[in-house]
Amino acid sequence: MQTLVYFSNDGIQVLQGIIKKGHLNISNFKTLPVETGALINGVITNEEVVKEAVAGALKENPKLFKNMKLVIDSSLIATKTIEVPKLKPRELAALAAVEFEDNAGNYDELVVDYANMPGFMGHNIFCCGVEKRVLESYITLFASLKIQIQSIDVGLNTLIQYVSATRDFKGMTFALNIVDGKNLVSLLFENGIYIFSTRSRLLSERGTAALADELSGKLSSLIQFSKSQKSEHSLNMSLYAGLDEFELEALKALNFDPELNLFMMPQTPNVKNGFVMDEAFDFGNFIYPIAGFFAGTKPINLFDAFRRSKAVKKDLPFEYKALIIPGAMILVCLIIFGIFFGLKYSAQKRLEEMNAYIGDTNNQAEYMQAKELTEEVSAIQTEISNIETINMAINSNPDLVSVMLNAIATQGNGAIALNSLEYDGIDGAIHIVATANNEKEAARYIERLKTTGYFTQVDYTGYSQVTATQTTTSTSTSSTGTTGTSTSTSTTTLGYSFAADAYLKAGASQ
Repeated sequence: MQTLVYFSNDGIQVLQGIIKKGHLNISNFKTLPVETGALINGVITNEEVVKEAVAGALKENPKLFKNMKLVIDSSLIATKTIEVPKLKPRELAALAAVEFEDNAGNYDELVVDYANMPGFMGHNIFCCGVEKRVLESYITLFASLKIQIQSIDVGLNTLIQYVSATRDFKGMTFALNIVDGKNLVSLLFENGIYIFSTRSRLLSERGTAALADELSGKLSSLIQFSKSQKSEHSLNMSLYAGLDEFELEALKALNFDPELNLFMMPQTPNVKNGFVMDEAFDFGNFIYPIAGFFAGTKPINLFDAFRRSKAVKKDLPFEYKALIIPGAMILVCLIIFGIFFGLKYSAQKRLEEMNAYIGDTNNQAEYMQAKELTEEVSAIQTEISNIETINMAINSNPDLVSVMLNAIATQGNGAIALNSLEYDGIDGAIHIVATANNEKEAARYIERLKTTGYFTQVDYTGYSQVTATQTTTSTSTSSTGTTGTSTSTSTTTLGYSFAADAYLKAGASQ
C-alpha cells in the first residue's frame, strides 16, 4: 500500500492505493480541511494549523500516512525541459544542476533533481529546483509527527509522467488544464509528448460568468501559441480538472473554435476504484496525488536530494586515517587515568558543593526563571521564522518599476495610443487598453512587448474597430419655389481598440 499526499489550496489530499504494471487501484481517499491562509503559494505559513489537521487524521487512522510520498506545487519551483544525449545518471544529475546556475540570484540554495521523459528527437529530461527552506517546511512538519517521507515530487512532473504512461493519450494533441482553487496550470501535449506549460492566477470568483470569460482568454492564448509552432498536429481538445459541470458548460458556451472540443478530464482505464463509498470520487480534483503514483523510469526525489545537500563530506588523507585508531586508544587511556585520580581526591568535596548549590533556594529560583526565559525566546524565534516564511511567499510576487512602464509606452512606436494601464499586485498582471492606427499594429505591439523580456506571458484577445458616424443635412429650393431637405450619413474609422494582459516575471525590484 502506497500513500500520496498533496497540499492543495482547498486542503490536504490523501490518496492510498497500489500501482502494479502501470495500473493504479485506489483503496482510500480523504481531504483534510485546513484553515484558509495556512498555505500560500505552496509554502506552509501556519505550521500549527496544518500540524493539527494532520495529527487529527493520524489519530483517527494510524495507517493513513504509511509509506508516504509527497507532491508539492508552487510558482517558487523552477523547472526546465532539455534534450540530452545518452548519458549516465550521475552525468545527467550534474547537467540538471548546471541548468539552474543562471538562477542563483533569484533562488536561495536550490535543491535540484531530474526525471526522464520522452521527446520528439529522442531522450529528454525534466529538471526542477526548489529552495531548501520550502522543502524544510514540509520535512519539519512530518518529522515532528514522526511520519517518514519516502520521496518528494513536483506537481508538473507527476502530470507529465501520468500522461506519458497512459495508453489513451498516446498520439493525442491536447491541452490539459488543472484548476486548483484560484491557480491554473495548463499543459500542452503534441502527439502525446509534453512541449509547453504555463501557470497563472485566476482573478474571478469560482462559478461566475467572469471566470468563464477568464478561462476562455487563457485557452485562446494557448491556441495561439500552438498555432505559432506551425506543427502538423493541430490542437483539437482541451481537458479540464478541478472544474464542476456548471463551470465547464459556461466555458463551452464561449468556445469560439468549432473544431476544439472541451471535456472534463476522464478517469482513464489504468486507474480503478477499489472501494465502495457513499461519497462520489472526483477524479479531476485528485489528479495530482493520482499522477504521483506514475513516477516513470527515474523518479524525482527532492527529499533524498535535500538530505544529500545537508551532508558534510570531508575526506581525510590516508596518513590521518591510519592514526585514528591509535590516537583514540591513547585518548581513552588518558581519560580513564584522569577520571580515576580525579574521583580519588576530589569526588567527595565536589559532591558536597554540588548538593549545597542545588539546595540553595536562590539558585532554584534563578533556574526556573532561566527556563521560562528560554521557552519565551524559543517561542519568539518560532514566530520570527513564521513571519519570514510568510514574507518570502508574499515577496515572490513581482514588483512594477518605472523602466517597465516606459517600455510599455515606447513599444507603441507612435502607432499605439494607450488609453489606460491597471496593475494587479497579487499576480503581477498589467492590464493594457489601447488604440492602434490599423489592425496590424495591435498584433505587432503585442509581439514587441513579448521581446522586452519583462513578462512571463502576454495575453491578447484581438481588436475591434472604432468608428464615428456623422450626419449632414442640406436644403435646396426648386424653380417652383418648393424647398427640399436631404440628409447624408458618413462613417469614419477612428482606429482599432484592443486589450492585453502582461504578467511580470518574478524577482524584479525597484
